[in-house]
Amino acid sequence: MEVALPFKTKWSKQWIETKLKKRFFKKPYDRFMWWRSYTPKNKPLSIKAPLIDRIINGDFEAGPFLLEVELVYHTMNEKYKSIIGQNGEPDMGKFHAETSIDRARKKRLLEDHDKDEFKKLDDLRKLFKKEFRLTDEEYEKELTRGSDTLVDFYYKLDDKYGKRNIRK
Repeated sequence: MEVALPFKTKWSKQWIETKLKKRFFKKPYDRFMWWRSYTPKNKPLSIKAPLIDRIINGDFEAGPFLLEVELVYHTMNEKYKSIIGQNGEPDMGKFHAETSIDRARKKRLLEDHDKDEFKKLDDLRKLFKKEFRLTDEEYEKELTRGSDTLVDFYYKLDDKYGKRNIRK
């Protein structure tokens, strides 16, 4: 009998772990950030490093948080399968108790994702505007035109506005 799971996952557990291993290390347990399991392989460069170097280093790439949330969903689905009784009905009280830490972890990971994404996007906006001396309107206009990657966006702005950065 097929059981309807409480969480719909986008990717398989194996695919997520493979994807995470490419860019992140598995972290040892940290009692101050117990909900995080992965940390970037490349250390972020100094804020004094050139913007292009920071982009190429991956300082502004998405963090592991959403993939970790997917792993939490897999864990919670496995726990759901394990609490199904003889009659085929899950014991929701037991499920709620067994997944309390998973739910707290999911909540913190989503909060960290929101903070991390906001900070990276805000920093990028400020750095691009400073690097190429753009106004808010110019930056928004260039952003809406789109580019394939952040590196492409940088070089597109460099081609178009690069001369503005020369100080005399």
